[in-house]
Amino acid sequence: MFKIIEGLPEDVLGIEASGKLTHDDYVNKLIPLCDEMLEKQSPLKMFYVIGVDFDGFELAAMWDDAAYGIKHWRDISHIAFVTDEGWMCAVAAMFAPLFPGAIRVFGLSEQEQAKDWISKAERKEAA
Repeated sequence: MFKIIEGLPEDVLGIEASGKLTHDDYVNKLIPLCDEMLEKQSPLKMFYVIGVDFDGFELAAMWDDAAYGIKHWRDISHIAFVTDEGWMCAVAAMFAPLFPGAIRVFGLSEQEQAKDWISKAERKEAA
C-alpha cells in the first residue's frame, strides 16, 4: 500500500510503500494522485520511501509502475529514493543514467537528508 507523506513542498509528491504493492494501489491511489498533481504543475519531484515492511510488487503493479513511468518520463524532474533494499538500489542505479532528471538513493536512516535534497532541488521545466 501507499501512504502519502505530508509536510513537503507543493511540487513534491511524497509516498511510502509498505506491504505488497498491488494493481489497486496504483490505479486507485498513486496514479490519480500523480495525475492530479501534474495538472497543477509539471514537472514534479518525488520523495519515494520503501518502508521496512515492504514485501514486493504484484506483477500487475510492476506493469502499472513501468507503464506510468514511461508515459510520464519527463514529468518528474527529481527522485529521492529512500530504501535499504539492495535490489531496488541496483535498479535505481541502472536507470539513473537514462532518466532525464536527477535520481539520488538514500538509506532509510537518511530520510531527513533526502527530504532536504528533494525540497531544495531546482525544478526544471518539462521538455
